[in-house]
Amino acid sequence: MVLCQVFKYLLIFNQLDRNMKNKKNRIHAILINISLIFLMVGFISCDGFQEQIVSVDVPVENVSSVLVINAEIEKEETAWVQISYSESINAPAGTPVNYEENARVTLETSSGNSEPLSYTGNGMYEGSSIAGMVGETYTITIDINGQIYSANSTMLPEPGYQGAWVTSLSDNGKDGKGSSYGGYDEEWIVNDPSNERNRYLFEWYTNGRHDVGRDWAIDDNRVVNVNEGLRLINPTRGINANEYTVFRAAEIDKITYDYYNMYEKIVRGIVGADAQTPFNPVSNFGEGTMGNFRAVAFSSIAILTPPNISVTGQNEQNVISFPLNDFFVKYHLYLDTSPGLTPNSPMIREIINNDSKNGGGGKGDDGGKGSAGSGESGIYAHTNLVNNTMYYYRLEVEDAEGTVSVLSPEVGAAPDPNVPADGDPGDKPTGSVPTNVTAVPGANPGEIVISWDPADGAQQYGIYWSNQPGITGEGKENAIWGGDKSGGVVESPFTHTGLDNSLTYYYRVASYDGSAIHLSEEVNAQPN
Repeated sequence: MVLCQVFKYLLIFNQLDRNMKNKKNRIHAILINISLIFLMVGFISCDGFQEQIVSVDVPVENVSSVLVINAEIEKEETAWVQISYSESINAPAGTPVNYEENARVTLETSSGNSEPLSYTGNGMYEGSSIAGMVGETYTITIDINGQIYSANSTMLPEPGYQGAWVTSLSDNGKDGKGSSYGGYDEEWIVNDPSNERNRYLFEWYTNGRHDVGRDWAIDDNRVVNVNEGLRLINPTRGINANEYTVFRAAEIDKITYDYYNMYEKIVRGIVGADAQTPFNPVSNFGEGTMGNFRAVAFSSIAILTPPNISVTGQNEQNVISFPLNDFFVKYHLYLDTSPGLTPNSPMIREIINNDSKNGGGGKGDDGGKGSAGSGESGIYAHTNLVNNTMYYYRLEVEDAEGTVSVLSPEVGAAPDPNVPADGDPGDKPTGSVPTNVTAVPGANPGEIVISWDPADGAQQYGIYWSNQPGITGEGKENAIWGGDKSGGVVESPFTHTGLDNSLTYYYRVASYDGSAIHLSEEVNAQPN
């Protein structure tokens, strides 16, 4: 008889937040011990959705905390290790993480080199001289008051990609009009020799932020190999509008696969009493520990999704606006007087050129002009048009490497002779837009503080927020308004409370001047 695993502990690991711009590694670990709960699933085999069962014998009697070790060395990067201790489920909310500050940590290579890792704060120990190399085996040794913990890992070659694609759902007929829908499907193929059994770790970066809770692993024995590759989608998150998405893949050993396989199930909540009860991910540091050490060489591939655009008809012109993205340097506009635009439709190149951090204006080859001020909304005036004639638009974006996106959902408008035309958007003042917007964690758990400089002519302020980037003010984002709109007060600095510490929150500050709402650039933060 086979008995499915008993629910011993629930491990929630908020592992690694790597900022791709400055390459600085930060890591925070949260572990919640849960008393033994006997969930007898039955004397049955555990199959179905669960990819693999890994037995972990962790005693639960009189356990107050467990040592948590998370470590990595990446190709051409130095090693890091973070050490902390779990907290009891009875610990008050907001209890600080209990980091180990006095360990002695050493990295050794199979070729005979070694170095001590230096403590840098928050339980983090970092190397300085040994950089990761494919084919090398690395050993991390940790000495805590004479107790030795050790793990090793061999860096396997980066797998490489055959390609990646993104498809607009509106193109597939899931959104008939395409006027505001911004959903996308993605597919990508990672190389996978069919004569070998391989396992892979996948990481997901969105607009430069490592979406840690979306990391996942796969065993190629459970996926059909086609033309020496695995055709995959990310099951943990969809792609949204205005995102620069980087997929990273690394071949890993079995114990690292086992760790991430169960970690993913716990984070995603896909294990339950009707299937297999979750247990802590297996550790390669030995008995009485949780965590993982891995030596990894990643292959990377990027896909781009454009922002949703809006269009307003004015006298003899249409004004197109959309949120900018620091990872996109050029914006190309497709247009026609008939709907159903494709990549073969007429195009105006570089209506916005955002090569510099502060943005640069662009001038289309039809004489229209665009502006991109301080990373806020891009604005383009399509001029010299025939009033009351419909014009349709789709946007394409390009990154610094020349990679281009699919086209945005189609929108349309007719120039309206009854609406006075704005002046040249490139010459318009941006005083009506809140500037210098920042979002930082608050003094207490579950808080984020949003600050901004006043906007000229603003009668009241509001804050649009979401847990996804690409806020437009027209979708399902939450809105917090002060003044006449809600009877409250929204002013800088504003503290947003009652938040989930494990989530990232995105914000745009809105100013209302009595006739129109003006949105700031988008910022984000995660509560402490």
